[in-house]
Formats: sequence, structure tokens, C-alpha cells
Amino acid sequence: MPSQKVQMDNAVSRKNSRTPSRTVLFVTSTPGYGGTEKHLLELLSRLADSDVRVIILCADVDPYTERLNGNSRLDVSIRHERSLKSVWDWYRVFREIRPDVVVFVYGWIWCIPTVASVGARMAGIRRRFSIQHLIPPPIKPLDGTNRFRNFLRKFVGRRARQRMRAAVPPRLFNRTICVSNAVRNALIRDYRFPSRRTVTVHNGVSVSEYVRSESDRTAIRTKLGIRPDEFVLVSSARLSEEKGIDILLLAMNELLRRNLPIKCINVGDGHLREKLSEQVRTLGLTNHVFMEGFQKDVRPYLSAGDAFVLTSYREGLPFAVLEAMACGLPCVVTNVGGNSEAVGQNLNGLIVNAGSVEEVVEAVSYLLGHPQEREQMSRVARSRVCKEFDIDARMSEIRQLILN
Repeated sequence: MPSQKVQMDNAVSRKNSRTPSRTVLFVTSTPGYGGTEKHLLELLSRLADSDVRVIILCADVDPYTERLNGNSRLDVSIRHERSLKSVWDWYRVFREIRPDVVVFVYGWIWCIPTVASVGARMAGIRRRFSIQHLIPPPIKPLDGTNRFRNFLRKFVGRRARQRMRAAVPPRLFNRTICVSNAVRNALIRDYRFPSRRTVTVHNGVSVSEYVRSESDRTAIRTKLGIRPDEFVLVSSARLSEEKGIDILLLAMNELLRRNLPIKCINVGDGHLREKLSEQVRTLGLTNHVFMEGFQKDVRPYLSAGDAFVLTSYREGLPFAVLEAMACGLPCVVTNVGGNSEAVGQNLNGLIVNAGSVEEVVEAVSYLLGHPQEREQMSRVARSRVCKEFDIDARMSEIRQLILN
């Protein structure tokens, strides 16, 4: 049976003067653009001067072409296909492309089907890797009161199927790269990833590009009508359930009830935009919370802030926190994922429990009322991100892993 021809929707050819000696294929499945996709683009920019040809296989939407256009340094082709269902579909595509290296990019643990890694193995691709960005949901513990039910759940039920689906691919990979220790530990503990093949390479940020700007601070505050003496929180997050923006809005409502001179800027978009905008109106926060939507450049907004806040329920190691730290903002973050690997309690920010409006209120109140401590946290934030989360060093580690 002849295989279905796959259309090369978008070929972004940036030809180098020399012929590439290797082909690296990145497999992605994403509904839009976020931290995972940004991470991949940062990695691609570090491959520009190497003798490799890069192909991105998009199994869902393609958020890359528009962001690659105009970058003449990169030799990248985008292959877009949504019809990959069976192991034979994946096998066929891998045999057509014949990459030397394949890297599966997981925005979350289920986004790429198990048969994709099996297809890569069947196609004879010897170097197979994955990058895991988000801490997976915990496996529900067994009920100790019913042995028969426990047996079914452990070996044949949904719980067993979930674990099996997640456990097969990492055994077919040379390495699984995790963006935080929290992600790595959860995958090993809950989903039985082999510890010797599962490594951590932290996310990073360009410390030369993310620098506080006083002119941007003045411009954004003037644009939004924020006085110089008002305390400004900045939140850069996608408007989706796991980011917990509703908790931030409830905290803002309580802070204003205490008559504190505070404003909040949210930078981000998502399917909850209308619902959260309605919450802003219902709580009477229209003149105090600014929903600025997606911004290609968040640096002016970070410069306008006095502190950064992220009230999420699930994370890997968010770029948003590292970018805020690079701009010298003390951070209020929830104790999820790799947040505590970037933010030290009372060092460069404050850590609160996810879902707690009261703890967010108290943390923000503390920062507002203690300017000297806040200034010290600002210096530590910048220093820490420069020492531990420089993106060139982190991307060099990944490049060496997949190309060595």
C-alpha cells in the first residue's frame, strides 16, 4: 500500500555555505506558542554555526515559521502533518526524513504518543532523545482497603495504562533531558523513568538581553497611567487553568481592600482571557489590573514592575521567572515544579503554597512594606540568574548531549 505523501507546508531554507553532515529532527506537538517553543528556538539559534541540517516536525500547529522568518543564520525546514496516528505512520515519516538524531519535545508528558518513539526505533534512528518541560500529574495512590481493586488498578486499570504509556518511550531514548530537578524526580518516582538515562539541564535566560531599563519603566507606567510611587506587580503567564491567574486577581482584590497603593500588569494570552477579564470587572479591578495580552517583548513590562508574581499550579522551570530575575525583580512564586530551584525563600523572593490567596497577599504586602529587603532581593535575583541560569551555558549542555 503506497504511503500517503506528506506535504512540506513550510520550508524555511537558510542555506549555509557548507553541506550539512548531519540531520537533526525535532518532533513537536503543541497547540500554540509558549515556554516550550521558546526553548526550542533558543536551542536552534545555538545550532546555527554547526554543520547540521535541522527539521521541525509539527504534529499539531506550527508556531515556528513566523518566528524563524528573517533569520538568515538558520537552516531549518518545517514539516507539518497532523495525520500521524499509528506506529506505521511515524515509521514512514522517519524513514522518509532519515535523520541522524531525533529529539522529541514534550510540552507535557502525553503530548506525543508512545508509538512515535517506537516508530523512531523501528526506523533505525540510533540517537533518540527527549526534552521534558512540565512536571507530570502525580499517579493517584492505591486504596489500601481493597486488595482486588488495587490489583486491577496496578496491572490492568487506567492507572497501569497511564504508567505504561509514559514508561515505554524513555527506555527507547538515549537520554531524557528535564528542565528542572523537580521534573526529573517526578518522572523517575511516579512514571518509572530510568534514572541513569534521565538528566537535568535547567532552563536559562540571556542575561545580556534581559536588563532593567529605566526609560522602559517610565514609558510603560506613563502609558498605563501608573504613578511613580505606586507599587507594581508583573505577571507574565499564559491565561490557562494551570497558571492560577484567578488566585492573583483575588489577592489583588484583598490588597486593595487594605488601601495599599498597588497595581498589577498581566502579560499573556490564552483561552481564559474573556473569563478572567470578566473577573477583573466583577471585582472592580479595572483601574488596577491591566490585562496586556501577548507581547513579543516582555522586557519593558518587567522594567515597569517592582516585583514579579506567578501563582501557578504546575510548572517545569518557567522562563518567566528567570526573565524577571534577570531584570532584578524579587519573585513571589508557588511551591511547584522547579520554582524553588530558581527562587530562594527570603533570598531573591518568597515562596507560597499554590491556591492560597492569603499567602500571596502576605508575601506581596511584605515586599511592599520592606523596601530595603526588596532591594537586596533584587540584587540577589540578578546575581543568581547570571551565575546559575545563563542560557548559553545551558544550551551548550543540550547541544553537546544530542550531537556528541
